[in-house]
Amino acid sequence: MNIGEQINNLRKQHGLSQDDFANLFNVSRQTISNWENGKSYPDLEMIIKVSDYFKISIDELLKNDVQTVKKIDNEKKAKKKYLILLLVLCFLGTVTIWGLYSKYQDSVAVNFTMEKHETYKSNETKEPSMNITNGYFSVPKDEKLDIQVKGATDNGKLHITIADKDNKIYYQLDGQELNDLQTLYFEKGSYIIQIVADDYTEDIISLNYNIKIEN
Repeated sequence: MNIGEQINNLRKQHGLSQDDFANLFNVSRQTISNWENGKSYPDLEMIIKVSDYFKISIDELLKNDVQTVKKIDNEKKAKKKYLILLLVLCFLGTVTIWGLYSKYQDSVAVNFTMEKHETYKSNETKEPSMNITNGYFSVPKDEKLDIQVKGATDNGKLHITIADKDNKIYYQLDGQELNDLQTLYFEKGSYIIQIVADDYTEDIISLNYNIKIEN
């Protein structure tokens, strides 16, 4: 006896019409008719409801109905596969979103470093000042940046300036030995760091610098 026949017997034993039975379980009369005629079958959740309502075990409801048991078992396996697939997709989605977020963070991050230790000989020190180097960095949005500067020369002075494309100076530090750490506000745009040496008296001078800018 299949599940549809079991439902038909239960309904008649309790003097219920198809409409009455349908109202008990919030389905349509056509659904009950389809169950009883074998055109469709209730899912596991509905079978449990019928079992609870009429105080009959699920085993008895499904007794000898091998086809329905197989269908329900296949549905459970399919749902499990879908759940696993959904979890995998959620994981991949999370990884993708995190990767895009990290990429975005990298795109708006400022992480600029320039450093060097150099010795200049007489053919280079014949001028009263030397443009040691220029560095360039960009700020993707208006924000505060941490600036750390260390530098020294064994003769003369170093001058470090940070200016925008309009030559507006945002930072300046001068001296023979430089050591500074502070936070400054920068507007969105491109900037140049210029290091100049002057006031030296020797033919050979050595200098070093380390500049870090980050948010």
